[in-house]
Amino acid sequence: MTYLFGHSAGETDRLLRQARLFGPYTRRLLEDAGIAAGMQVLDVGSGAGDVSLILADMVGASGTVMGVDINAELLETARARADAAGLRNVTFTVGDVASVALDRHFDAVVGRCVLFFIKDRLSVVRRLAAHVRPGGVIAFQEPGNATLRPSALPPSPLLDQVWSWIMELYRRADMDLYAGLRLFSLFQDAGLPDPQMHLDVAVGGGVDWPGYEYIAGLVRTILPRLVEHGVATADEVDIDSLAERLRAETVASRGVMTTWSFITAWAPVPGSG
Repeated sequence: MTYLFGHSAGETDRLLRQARLFGPYTRRLLEDAGIAAGMQVLDVGSGAGDVSLILADMVGASGTVMGVDINAELLETARARADAAGLRNVTFTVGDVASVALDRHFDAVVGRCVLFFIKDRLSVVRRLAAHVRPGGVIAFQEPGNATLRPSALPPSPLLDQVWSWIMELYRRADMDLYAGLRLFSLFQDAGLPDPQMHLDVAVGGGVDWPGYEYIAGLVRTILPRLVEHGVATADEVDIDSLAERLRAETVASRGVMTTWSFITAWAPVPGSG
């Protein structure tokens, strides 16, 4: 597993902003997938704990949530957040989802923005499905990327520039721009039923929309890679003013813009675990 975005404090901040914007969409996926009180759920690529905390609330005191991530520092943030929320039904384990020990079966396995960074996704999904009880569920939320680019009305030259930097970096880093759409065939290849799917994107404008900081936060996280791969220079990006420039451009035109999209997929797990 190669995590292109690194493990900085800035990345933790970006993930927290992502949670505020996309948390409601993730909860809808989990509700659609049938996550309910009393379930035992595995959250893969749990990061700072955003999805795990939603799950912990949904499964209640009679259920359990186990979060797994390769980033020990992020998991410390996740544990602190769970403690602050008084949640005793969630634990976090450091490990690679492809090899971490899983000594029990779960009612559900879920993940947000994790398969995008895994090369051998099929082996991972098959492995995870084998740890879900028959009739349980597997659900993922992955980047739409090339499926639906962010847009603005009126058009935003700055947003277009930002997106061109991101897409060019993904291409040079050999990332799969269609990871979200590939969930359909991935579920099929893993022996799962055809998944239920939908696409979500955050939309906003005005002075107080948090999307400007969220967009700039991703660029801040990948800035060393943008420079390393020759996509853009630090001066061209001017990261410290990027969020404010996005805001100023949008507010001045009384405009609205979208973030990038996420594709969700879920399906029941047939057969024996």
